[in-house]
Amino acid sequence: MKEKIKKAKQKAHILKNTAFMLGCAFKCAPLSLLIIYLAYISENVYYSVVINVMFLETALSIIEGNGTFRDFAIRMCLIVLGKLLIDLLAYIDVYTVRVKFEIKCESYINNLIFKKAQQVELGCYEDPDFFDKYNRATWVVDKGGFKRIIEGSAWTIGSLISFVFLVGYLMSVDPFLLVFILCPVIVIALRVKKNAVELQKDKDMVPFERQKEYIRRTILLKDFAKEIKTTDIFTVVKKRFQSAIDNNIRVIKEYGWRVALLEVISDFFGEIIPVAGGLIYGCYRMIVLQNLPVSEFSVLVSAITTARNKLNHLAHYFAMQQKHCLWVQNLREFLEYEPQITDGGITPQGFESLEFRNVSFRYPKGEKDILHGVSFTVNKGETVAVVGHNGAGKTTLSKLLMRLYDVTEGEILYNGINIKEYNVRQYREKFASVFQDYRIFAMTVAENVLIDEVSEENREKALHALQMGNMQEKVDSLPEKENTILTREFDSEGAMLSGGQAQKLSISRLFAREFDIAVLDEPSSALDPVAESKMYDSLMQGTKGKTVFYISHRLSSATRSDKILVFSDGQLIESGSHEELMAANGTYSEMFTLQASGYREEEGDE
Repeated sequence: MKEKIKKAKQKAHILKNTAFMLGCAFKCAPLSLLIIYLAYISENVYYSVVINVMFLETALSIIEGNGTFRDFAIRMCLIVLGKLLIDLLAYIDVYTVRVKFEIKCESYINNLIFKKAQQVELGCYEDPDFFDKYNRATWVVDKGGFKRIIEGSAWTIGSLISFVFLVGYLMSVDPFLLVFILCPVIVIALRVKKNAVELQKDKDMVPFERQKEYIRRTILLKDFAKEIKTTDIFTVVKKRFQSAIDNNIRVIKEYGWRVALLEVISDFFGEIIPVAGGLIYGCYRMIVLQNLPVSEFSVLVSAITTARNKLNHLAHYFAMQQKHCLWVQNLREFLEYEPQITDGGITPQGFESLEFRNVSFRYPKGEKDILHGVSFTVNKGETVAVVGHNGAGKTTLSKLLMRLYDVTEGEILYNGINIKEYNVRQYREKFASVFQDYRIFAMTVAENVLIDEVSEENREKALHALQMGNMQEKVDSLPEKENTILTREFDSEGAMLSGGQAQKLSISRLFAREFDIAVLDEPSSALDPVAESKMYDSLMQGTKGKTVFYISHRLSSATRSDKILVFSDGQLIESGSHEELMAANGTYSEMFTLQASGYREEEGDE
């Protein structure tokens, strides 16, 4: 019973997913879709029925004296005319329609994927299961699944129409011939089974393919080049790559024998029985019973062979359609995923206060809380330093501030209202952020600062932001100044920035935005003390009247802050001003004293 339900669902998936892709194609280019279908169906019917049966029957009838040359010439003219029309339609399809159609459809699907990728919460990217599903969703485009489904469905319809005509002809000759023709129907079931095995094989190989892709990418990335050149990590990476290959080979061996066996049985029912059985039966009628003319026997052989081919094609395309539709199923599941961070209906007003009220947080699938029972309030215009050792929960706090994750317990209040009640996009627009794991895009300097397209209206904003971020001198030295492409990903003449310059550029993004609250997570980690001091001076100047969170294990920002929050093992253990916490002689005082002594030792060494 369960197996029947499973098969019924599988068939439903094929129909639903094919309908989904056809719907997408119709939205993109309805006329192109119609031309593609007409081209495939007409070509299929023409060669299968008109040429292999009608033309052959006409020619043999003339030879046997059952018609005139005039009849033959008229039919030949119609066949040639049909051929010209079909070729014209095919040329229009291949050279003018299909290229644009494929680009439009792939662009449409990619836009759906990109839009959903923007909507899903950050935790999805940290979930291997979800990430695998995301990768499989892109197969529709990356592996040409969209194109194959459209072409496969068109060819399937054409083959089905041709098969119906051929069956009609064979029944008119001898209904018993259907016994040999319908044997290949078994092939459909066998190919579906074979396809299911191959799909499971592909699914089992996904984690190893991701591992291989990660290693290939790592080897080529500048970020990893120094460690790879100066350590033995390449040996470890190479072993991991070989391990992924070995695992793929193991998976292929595990499923290979089943695929081969199913293919052999498919060939027996799809190739040997129809042709051998049909020929033997035809010869029996022609030689023993002597009730089948030579001309009819020749057409019969052609019709049986063509019908056999059509059924085999149907079985093949049905199996391939099933495979590609399972790719589409992954795509649909990805697109239908409902983000856990839901949108509220309230538009946030100007910032007045932000309160953490008994907030605890645990990452999805995590075993313990990263933050536990955290409570504090920050008011408009306050500068807050969030400090603590690595792993204390500081970066997690920044993610919760901007609602990249939702709290596990407690609540975060913006102007006294739970942030879950606000429109997510509008709420996040209240923030400007600089993350410790910032990224430089393979775009121009100005685009990297604005994180947007550059126009005459916002170009001055980009230049001002670069000046505030202490990047103007470096940018002026570049060949195209703010129009210089960064990285050499796509441009061999692209500019490469040092770690400190890249961090300054990421900080410049802050000054190019309108915001109420700034969140800076380790903003000076790649800067020397002089550059760090200049950065803080610029930040103090550029964020006057704004609320700022400095998140760092370095305490340079703490002395400039109105309030300091000290975290340890996910708990807020101290809070107050620099003077208050130094007087309390607690954890903060100890950290500050140790760091200050370290700076004094460095100065002494110099």
